[in-house]
Amino acid sequence: MRQTSARRTRTWITGAVCAVALATPAAVAVPAGAAGKAKAEITDAEVTRTDTGQLEIAWTTAPGAQVTEITWGTDPEATDEVLVAKVEKGAQEVVVADPSPGARPYFELTTADGAHRIVAERRIALEGEPNFRDLGGYETADGRVVKWGRVYRSGELAKLTDADLAVVDGLDIKLVCDLRSPGEVTIGPDRLPAGTESVGIPISDDSQDPVAIRNAVLAGDVSSLGAPGELLTEGNKKFITEHTDDYTALMERVMDPAAQPTNLHCTAGKDRAGLGAALVLLTLGVPEKTVMEDFLLSNEYRAASNAKTLSQLAALLDPNEIEVMKGLIEVRPEFLQAALDTMEEEYGSVDGYLRKGLGITPKERARFQKLMLDGPNG
Repeated sequence: MRQTSARRTRTWITGAVCAVALATPAAVAVPAGAAGKAKAEITDAEVTRTDTGQLEIAWTTAPGAQVTEITWGTDPEATDEVLVAKVEKGAQEVVVADPSPGARPYFELTTADGAHRIVAERRIALEGEPNFRDLGGYETADGRVVKWGRVYRSGELAKLTDADLAVVDGLDIKLVCDLRSPGEVTIGPDRLPAGTESVGIPISDDSQDPVAIRNAVLAGDVSSLGAPGELLTEGNKKFITEHTDDYTALMERVMDPAAQPTNLHCTAGKDRAGLGAALVLLTLGVPEKTVMEDFLLSNEYRAASNAKTLSQLAALLDPNEIEVMKGLIEVRPEFLQAALDTMEEEYGSVDGYLRKGLGITPKERARFQKLMLDGPNG
């Protein structure tokens, strides 16, 4: 690396009851879409928490395949506790009680043929940070799967409660990459578990300075912020044209095996961290469509926070100005797309940006993929 400065059949369970992968040569990276896709027996696996606190585990299977058992554990590498000893034939969804309240569970789905898939909740439920999530579980263009519990993305960790801190401590995060400006860090220093390393990689732009934006709002005049969405569309272009060195530094840290598990974050966890997470996934060969879906999850996870902010702003700004502010607190497809388009304009392609802009060599990319990806059937 360049050195720089189908709706599913439902089975209800009220309590915790009782392959061959594509081989990729170690020195050859697989860019998105570059290799044939291996056939996975289990796809689209996900875990979501219901309003009553139960966990809904859902999946899709290939024709003829059948999930027969579900086990779990608090370590994605050790999921040997039986949760569902026998899955109902044809079922593609179960609802279970959380087997480990207070500690994050990982689930392993196993088919009759021995194929398996690890799955977990994407969002880490924290009172003080709604946008904390795992980049695991995404499928690459060649059929492999990003490992869970390796790279997380979030907003600032300044408002974590003691209970939140215990949850984060359980994730065993070794390194936090803080993309906020020094001023933002001063206003809201992170709360981190003891022994967690934090490195500052400030990515800031005067036009997006939080203090300046706050002052404009308090003055009741946000005309300097442009049309709705304009600021962040242009900002994402600048991430590529003006902050490639910063994102190179970020990728150097995230790709270091000794630094994992890693968390990368900015203030809201949606723009600077959003692009950072996108770069991680793109380097792993995750398709752009999936990368965009992850980017847009910030709207879902920050919905309550955004609604509260807009309600408060209604007393200070007129409806047109509220639309401008919505363009700042939301994420929109055109924001990330602006960055992707700029990569193509400046470097010929997204892969060209990863290679020539960030300096990620094919050997380094292959090594990162080997570290971060499982085969399509476990």
